[in-house]
Amino acid sequence: MAGLAAVAAASAMAVSPGEAAAAPVGKVDAGVPFSSVVYGTGCRYDLTVDVNSVGTVEFWEKPQGAPARFLGAAQAYGAIATISWVPRRVATTELYATQNGVTGPSTALRVHQGYGSGWACFAL
Repeated sequence: MAGLAAVAAASAMAVSPGEAAAAPVGKVDAGVPFSSVVYGTGCRYDLTVDVNSVGTVEFWEKPQGAPARFLGAAQAYGAIATISWVPRRVATTELYATQNGVTGPSTALRVHQGYGSGWACFAL
C-alpha cells in the first residue's frame, strides 16, 4: 500500500505532457506595415504568435548589434498570443517568442525611421 501511495504522490507532482510541450509553434507575425516594406520607429504593430498550449508567452526583440530586449508577455488564448510593439531603434531586428522556456523560430525584419505615431504612422 505504501508503494501505491508513493506512485500516486509522484504522479501528482509530475508535469503534464501538455505543459511540458507548450511552445511557440510559429514565427512572430508583426502584420503588414503601412508602407508594406519596412517597419517604423514610433509606429505601433500587433505581434502575434501561434502556440500549442495556453499559458504565458513572452515576446522578445533582438536588434542587430544589441542585446535582446523583453517586449512584454501575454496569455495565449485560442492558440494565439498577442501584444503591441513599438520599435525604438532603426536596425535589422529579430522578433521571437518563448513559452515555458522554449524559444520559437525568429522573424527577421527591417525597422526604419517612422513618421507619425501609433497606428497613424509609416516608414520610408
